[in-house]
Amino acid sequence: MAVHSLPFLFLISGLFPSLFALSDTTTCSASAPHSHQLMCELRDLKLKVSQLGLILEDSMKNLNQKSLYIENRENVIEDLSRRIHSLQSTLDGLKGESSRTDERLSALENEVRRLWAVSRKNNFDIHDLESKARDAEERLEKITSQVENMADIVTEQWIQIQRLEQALQIMERTRRQVRATRCTFLKFIKNIFGNHHQKVFGVLDPYLFGEGPTLTSYISQAKRQLKRLFLAAKKHHHQLQGFIKQEMERNEFTAALANSEVVFILFS
Repeated sequence: MAVHSLPFLFLISGLFPSLFALSDTTTCSASAPHSHQLMCELRDLKLKVSQLGLILEDSMKNLNQKSLYIENRENVIEDLSRRIHSLQSTLDGLKGESSRTDERLSALENEVRRLWAVSRKNNFDIHDLESKARDAEERLEKITSQVENMADIVTEQWIQIQRLEQALQIMERTRRQVRATRCTFLKFIKNIFGNHHQKVFGVLDPYLFGEGPTLTSYISQAKRQLKRLFLAAKKHHHQLQGFIKQEMERNEFTAALANSEVVFILFS
């Protein structure tokens, strides 16, 4: 019986050997860009799904082998039962014979006890195999659920990558629009200061040669005018930042990036 139990032990020990190989999957570098990390994680998830599929196929093969083993054991038990019945009939027919028959009867009784012990052992093995088969079925259901979950995670990661790419495209378009707006604003300021420069020298020209009131009063007036122009430029700059921040908040992909720091960087 020990010889017949060896294939069973090797079968049980090799039932799910690949479950522990999933931890060997390579991980992504923490210093890599975020988009590259997502793609690397996506490849790892696909590899895990493939490995789980192989494990599922291997588990089905093991279950089929165990089913055949149980059927063989049942056939052995049926054969032993027939032998027991035959020996019992022979034993009943030999009870009235000589001492030599009594010795044979004793040997047959011992054989019957041995066969009954073998039968009980086989019944125990079948019960143990049925219990292990139920455990294997539960593990198979668990692996199937893991495969389905991995497939959902892969799909979700792919959707997130697509959304991130769309958000990056929107940010790039917004940055180009901000640069164009900033260039227009700078041209506006340049025109204002250029015209003011000509007007100031036009006003100061007669006084530099001794005509008109004192030069100090007009310098003070020019300083006040420049201060007002600076405040106006600062106001328009803040209004432009507020407009860009508002437009970013309206879009679902750039809403999370719509803060003062990001807007300040866009205008730097």
